[in-house]
Amino acid sequence: MNIMEDQVGGLARVRDEDLRGRASGAGARTLLELIMTAEQVHEPVVRPRRVRRFVVAAVAASALAAAVVIGPGLLSEGPGLATSYANAAMEIERRGDQWVAKVKDPYADHAKYAEAFKAVGLDVTLTLLPSSPSGVGKVVRIGGSGDRTPGKGLGGGLEPEGCQMGTLGCGLAVTVDVGYTGKGVIYLGRTAQPGERYGNWAPATREGETLHGLKVDERTVGEVRKEAAERGIKTVVAVIDPNEGGGYGYNPHKQPDSVGDDWIVWEAEALSADAVRLLVTKERLAKNPVYDGPKPADLS
Repeated sequence: MNIMEDQVGGLARVRDEDLRGRASGAGARTLLELIMTAEQVHEPVVRPRRVRRFVVAAVAASALAAAVVIGPGLLSEGPGLATSYANAAMEIERRGDQWVAKVKDPYADHAKYAEAFKAVGLDVTLTLLPSSPSGVGKVVRIGGSGDRTPGKGLGGGLEPEGCQMGTLGCGLAVTVDVGYTGKGVIYLGRTAQPGERYGNWAPATREGETLHGLKVDERTVGEVRKEAAERGIKTVVAVIDPNEGGGYGYNPHKQPDSVGDDWIVWEAEALSADAVRLLVTKERLAKNPVYDGPKPADLS
């Protein structure tokens, strides 16, 4: 499940901009110490022993109660060496040469995820994006900055690896190599709530998506719109501009007022549970500009 830095998830031809973050020192650590202080009990010179035992026992009980309050969520092997941490949003533990952070609440405030990473000495920011079914548990974007150790990286996916989202015990997780330094940033796909727009890029014809099994590429807008409507899926259209060297461009500010039913569809992008975006051109081209050639079979 480990993914080296600067990898980009999805198949979008228009690449996301590199993520930036403030550099942090190579020796950055979060020193977590639990310090428990009990007030000294001043006693008269003469006091029955049974009373003294009661006072000492009361102090001990008070200290134990304080430990119970402070203890949950943080375990360590010594001062500043936390090996696990948990809050309402995430639990993180060291497993061999990796930190494994499992998301408990995928809709929590993202600051709670950063809190968990910080507790074990990691400077990692996790953002969960509403995603199409095939993008849940997939890395959308990943990167980092600062003084990073070569060969050390971070990644994300499902925990346990290969599990089916929605089944008992299956959840989203982030992995970080022990010894990773600097600042890490990761965007991971989560299940979209009703009405949410997807934050990932995925062909709507991919397995698990709304138009799976429907051929859309190199067909007319009218044909695709009709068959999508039969599945209860709404369509919007985006006119793309093929690049001479391959790929395509898209300018939202230079879209025509209307698109004819005879225009050509090259891909259908999943937008939400009930909508897709058709990527089209007016003329039929020699090759699919979205893939710079035939559309891959595993995306159909």
